[in-house]
Amino acid sequence: MRTQSPARTLLGVLAIAAALTASACGSTDESGTAEPSPGGLTSTTSEAATTTTTTTTTTASASAPTGTTAPHPDRCLIGELQVTLGQPSGAAGSQEIPLVFTNTGTRDCILHGYPGVSYVAAPDGPQVGAAAERDGGTETPVTVAPGARATAAVRATVVQNYPADTCGPTPVAGFRVYPPNDTGSVFLPYPTTGCSQTGVKQLSVQPVTG
Repeated sequence: MRTQSPARTLLGVLAIAAALTASACGSTDESGTAEPSPGGLTSTTSEAATTTTTTTTTTASASAPTGTTAPHPDRCLIGELQVTLGQPSGAAGSQEIPLVFTNTGTRDCILHGYPGVSYVAAPDGPQVGAAAERDGGTETPVTVAPGARATAAVRATVVQNYPADTCGPTPVAGFRVYPPNDTGSVFLPYPTTGCSQTGVKQLSVQPVTG
């Protein structure tokens, strides 16, 4: 049996110690931060990955604008008009009644087109039968100065000329009148008889004239 010499044994120990030292030096830098081993996987966390960006999208409303400017600011409104009935005149089977619009305001204003006219059962009552149909004429803007007047003719059919079962005769208290292009209205007394059936033409109206 051979016995190793003390010198060879010492050399082996020194070689192992040197290898261990080299391995330790390769795994730690001067700042004490561990370095990745060759061929290893590195997991990196970026600060950008932890930042959440919120984007707000504003969608325009599809609703109509709610401005205070009227589409036709120069038109005559019910609040600055006095509406009255003129003297009726007879015709064959009908009566023609002038609607008179007097400007009680402080500015010139314009009436343009057809008034809305219907029979009503009472001053605040329901409409009776069909509203007035538009009856020819030319729509021309009429400028009405303060204190001045404009007119529109309403023709009321004598409904007794219709068969009772077709007309449905019923008493009415008067007219509900809307100036052209306005949603405000007034009641004008005109007691008569109307047709409750909506299929009967009982009223017609012409456009406003000066």
